[in-house]
Amino acid sequence: MSINPIGPASLTSMNLGTPAVMGGDGAGGWEDFSVTLARQLKETDRMNKEAKDLTEKALLGNAGVSIHEAQIAASEAELNMRMLMQVRNKALEVYREIMSMPA
Repeated sequence: MSINPIGPASLTSMNLGTPAVMGGDGAGGWEDFSVTLARQLKETDRMNKEAKDLTEKALLGNAGVSIHEAQIAASEAELNMRMLMQVRNKALEVYREIMSMPA
């Protein structure tokens, strides 16, 4: 298992640099955001399942799976989950701020 650094390349794979996601014209930005969010939800779920699977294999002593690989996978899944929770928290914060604005 190789460890890839976090940088601009990882952000490009999530399409966060496109104008539509960054508040582009029309409703397309919201559609792109929801698609990106759905994709990240699926990726987070996949990473959690993979980490659980690797942990079970490592604890059962299956050959080819080390405890280090399982720990790295669990850490990556946890980091991805934390990022997703921060996005959710920011979305809720923006929603509450908009709802408290006078009409």
